[in-house]
Amino acid sequence: MKDIHIDVKGQTEDALQQKCIFWFWNTYPHYRRLLFSVPNGGLRDGKTAKTMNLTGLTKGVSDLILLKNNRAYLLEAKKDKKASQSKEQKSWQALVEREGFNYQIFRSLHEFKAIIVQIMLK
Repeated sequence: MKDIHIDVKGQTEDALQQKCIFWFWNTYPHYRRLLFSVPNGGLRDGKTAKTMNLTGLTKGVSDLILLKNNRAYLLEAKKDKKASQSKEQKSWQALVEREGFNYQIFRSLHEFKAIIVQIMLK
């Protein structure tokens, strides 16, 4: 069967992440609620931003978190090879890796699938 989800040059990070979530939810339906996004970006009014900061919003946190076999896998989407992590993302990656967590960056649906397949085999 031909893969209907192709990687598109110039796609947004949101579009890439949506494709990945769609694929994951359909491939691993029993794990759907164990892969989730962290809404740490986007535009918000001042009041909402203040509330989110006071309730634990942390700059740099990975886009997705997958919980499996008593482990957390931290997954960061980047739209292409040219896109780089922010200073906060690099700092958070160093922090969580120091604590022994698995942090990976994916830049395509193909890369995401490869990462997930390896995780699911553990």
